[in-house]
Amino acid sequence: MKRYLVATVLALAGVGHAQDRTPRVVLVSVDGLMPADYLDAGASALKIPNLKRLMATGSFARGVIGVLPTVTYPSHTTLISGVPPRVHGVESNSIFDPEGRSAGAWYWYASAVRVPTLLSAARARGLSTAAVGWPVSVGAPADLNFPEYWRSGSDHPSDLELLKALATPELLALARARGGTALAWPVDDDMRTDLALAAIEARRPALTLLHLAEVDHAEHVNGPRSPEARAAVEATDARLGRLIGSIAGAGIAQDTLLAIVSDHGFLATATTLYPNTLLRDAGLLTADAQGRIQGWRAVFHADGGLAALHVKDPADAEAASRVRALFEPRLGAPDSGLREILDAAEVERLGGSAAIRLALNAQAGFAFSAALGPGWSAPATSRGNHGYAPNRDELLASLIFTVPGRAPGGDLGVVPMTRIAPMLADWLGLELSPQAAEPLLRLSARR
Repeated sequence: MKRYLVATVLALAGVGHAQDRTPRVVLVSVDGLMPADYLDAGASALKIPNLKRLMATGSFARGVIGVLPTVTYPSHTTLISGVPPRVHGVESNSIFDPEGRSAGAWYWYASAVRVPTLLSAARARGLSTAAVGWPVSVGAPADLNFPEYWRSGSDHPSDLELLKALATPELLALARARGGTALAWPVDDDMRTDLALAAIEARRPALTLLHLAEVDHAEHVNGPRSPEARAAVEATDARLGRLIGSIAGAGIAQDTLLAIVSDHGFLATATTLYPNTLLRDAGLLTADAQGRIQGWRAVFHADGGLAALHVKDPADAEAASRVRALFEPRLGAPDSGLREILDAAEVERLGGSAAIRLALNAQAGFAFSAALGPGWSAPATSRGNHGYAPNRDELLASLIFTVPGRAPGGDLGVVPMTRIAPMLADWLGLELSPQAAEPLLRLSARR
């Protein structure tokens, strides 16, 4: 332990490493981390010393206003592009596939992204990059890449071989040489952390992306702020401590902007709603005896607390009008589960897909399924959900970051998610899309 502390002090002083003074970013996404987890940590007795230390020495947001829908893949693409889903093209977690021909495929492939990202902009400048478990990263332009990917419907250990085939061989070799948690199925946050540490310690990339998913999983299964979710937050904080130690040990702390973000907040859920059942009963879609959709004029794509309506023929205004007439009477009904109906203009304002003709936004306690259910509603199998429109406090995402050589910035209030990537790009000297938002802070001039 003493040798480790001495090594860390020397690393912070720059001893043992060439001083190239390259600006670096380590961006860690803690999927589902809620601002209340760090703002109210004392009241909830959470043990998160590393997050608290980063707050004290850097800047933090009281909340981050996300994108529509507030789910993982669109949000993570916004976090590295600075534009909403309507612009970057990753419009949901799963691809729009009402007939189910893809067996539930997600937006796994980086080719879906229509704008520059921090990864592609760094490559254009010849900067080294690493990405571990980052959503929408199969084929991403990262020098060291361990993408997030799985076979739909499979939980078989052989899937690890597929991940190994998609990953950068050098990163796997660096992780083996470093030791630590052995790569095994299922891939957990300890393994993802070890892969990121191997990249940082051996290659010191200009940009490192790391996605940690176990907080989100605990919140879905057990509910937000549940004992299991709090335990996952504490375990994640310990992993962040290891990451901070590796940054120091690599001798790059004096040039590394470390940002901890999340993609969305959470609401507890008890009931699942099945809007496509009403469309079937109204003759707007047809299905076989097993509930598989065979044909449709209009159909909902569900993302937890949001159900987005797609109309097969864009000129079919009558279909969208009929759907609105089906659901408007439910808005004021007790326990209907509907909070509001978002029209196309509101969807556009919130950055949602141009293909969405209207969207149903659920009340707290409710979430949607695109499946054909036993009726309008049934008990939920998940105790927590997100995806709802980002216009409520419980859906706010998180942001904590430290900038080397900069005094603590403290509380930044509530900020838009679209302004985070431009700030990181400014620190690294990168160019994102002209459509990207303004940087949250301009940092390059302060280096």
